Amino acid sequence: MNILIDLYKVKELYSGLGQFSYNYAEELMRKQRPDLNITYLVPRNFENRNNWNSIQVNLQNRYFPIFNKSYDIWHSLQQFPSHFPGNKPKFILTIHDLNFLYEKDEMHKLLYLRRLQRNIDRADYITAISDFTKNNIEDHLNLRGKKIRTIYNGISVDTQGQGLKPDYVDEKKFFFSIGIFNEKKNFHTLLPVMNYFKDYKLIIAGNTDTNYGRQIRKQIHDLNLTDRVILPGKITDDEKHWLYKNCYAFLFPSLAEGFGMPVIEAMKFGKPVFLSNYTCLPEIGGNLAFYFDDFNKEYMSSFIENKMSYFNDNQLILEEQIKKHADRFSWQTCIEQYTSLYQEIMNTK
Repeated sequence: MNILIDLYKVKELYSGLGQFSYNYAEELMRKQRPDLNITYLVPRNFENRNNWNSIQVNLQNRYFPIFNKSYDIWHSLQQFPSHFPGNKPKFILTIHDLNFLYEKDEMHKLLYLRRLQRNIDRADYITAISDFTKNNIEDHLNLRGKKIRTIYNGISVDTQGQGLKPDYVDEKKFFFSIGIFNEKKNFHTLLPVMNYFKDYKLIIAGNTDTNYGRQIRKQIHDLNLTDRVILPGKITDDEKHWLYKNCYAFLFPSLAEGFGMPVIEAMKFGKPVFLSNYTCLPEIGGNLAFYFDDFNKEYMSSFIENKMSYFNDNQLILEEQIKKHADRFSWQTCIEQYTSLYQEIMNTK
């Protein structure tokens, strides 16, 4: 069975799509299925340090796909691929979210819906990374009789290692958050809350070289929080794991997510997580996360204080329940479901 998997988004390795794509390839390699001949489509000049069987994107496979090598299955790991098969293999489209419905104006919503509709029309099989995304697709697009199956993302975190303590961390307790700095992440709502937690720091990791990142920096300055809110930018996996392991709580008030990988990463460490109740987050966090009903600073600070008191009083029990919930989202389960789909497709050819 010859399968091409589009990993083009590994070019944005620090994004959710980049992390998903990279780890998907790594876990599939570990699976060692001799019946699956996998080729990965990777960005130009991609440094292949893991001995993946890969081809790099070029003008031919983007604009003249009719000349591309033949495959039995072509699997795009994201919903807006730039490259398509030309030899009519079975095409799997994985859809992560319809966040544009919550972020864009009406004209751009329509443009994105039309583009996604074309990709759905082209696909033979469609997967979604959450039931929320699946329901969104069914509500806003014409599937023309095609079925969607939900396959949750796998999450891989080294919870046993110590990680690496960043040099900007002192002995104060700290809240942690992470993500690309755009408005949907809603990080700005966390800053006024810190005035109610004078003895704590807040660390928000992620690329701040965006308009929203610059707005956050200005707000930190205006609120006189420069000594208590830290924006370290991109961090290493070892640093991220240390921050998850040692944070007081994980705060993630995002307004639009297809899955929300950092939520499960934090829960793998048994940490209390505070989320918005928007899009897929209640589905992913389940009844073991705490959800903000609004983003008023007095309400948020009181809510965090009350829920942390409850968590601390029941820490041993809650930590184990949270970890058990997070273990549902394993790469082993994710890859098994996708390889079963590959086999199902081949059995029907």
